[in-house]
Amino acid sequence: MTCIYLTKIIMLLSYFAIIAYLLTTLLLIHSFTQENTQHQKSIILLLNFAIIMHALTFINFWTTNGIFFGLANSASFVTWLIAILLLISSISKPVHTLGILVYPMVALSLIFSILFPDTANKTISLSIASHVFLSITAYALLALAVCQSILLRIQEKHLHKKKINHFINKLPPLQTMEKLMFQGLLVGFYLLTLSLITGFIFIDDFFAQHLIHKTVLSFVAWVIFAMLIFGHKIFGWRGKQAVAAIQIGFGVLLLAYFGSKFVLERLLS
Repeated sequence: MTCIYLTKIIMLLSYFAIIAYLLTTLLLIHSFTQENTQHQKSIILLLNFAIIMHALTFINFWTTNGIFFGLANSASFVTWLIAILLLISSISKPVHTLGILVYPMVALSLIFSILFPDTANKTISLSIASHVFLSITAYALLALAVCQSILLRIQEKHLHKKKINHFINKLPPLQTMEKLMFQGLLVGFYLLTLSLITGFIFIDDFFAQHLIHKTVLSFVAWVIFAMLIFGHKIFGWRGKQAVAAIQIGFGVLLLAYFGSKFVLERLLS
């Protein structure tokens, strides 16, 4: 009975978080498409409420055998961390607009966890938890860089066609947008490097644990990011090529982590 009540409570908390994230998104859209700044306090309050409600849904992650971290739980935790990082970044950097892309994605991850909850007892030991959380933080930072690249591409297209509206007019200058994108990419790349190193240290047998494909794809993504960072510093790579490279690299990384989890936990279980 306790387990049933806990499940109902978690589901209720998820509904609260979903509604708050979506309301935050609507207020952000209204704020950036109209000459209106009166929603700022409401946005901050709703976002904090959503993040707290979301965090409380993690109470069933911990078990006596380790941390329960299946596909749905992983997606929920990663997107929650993205929301946290965006909230912290927005204090000192002009990245508020990323919420228009990020918060619906967080809400979708919660909807996914409600509709398709984890069923397999997929737990990770505390000994490799540091590697997993390091990887997740890297994914979250790189996801923010990708969201930044999407807005940068939209901004470039509108400026090129000379279609300036309230939304485009409120975005930071192109150079600032690009600088923020590469800053996020660089920090995410460093954390991804550390996560790959700790993976080789803590994981005993990649083949037995079906992790070889995940490792290979993660390394491919790492190479793409490394080439882009090197090319940007040495040759000044930027614009469409940089945006495409970031999105391709992150796509490979998503395939590595969530793609492998989907196959192993949902298709082959």
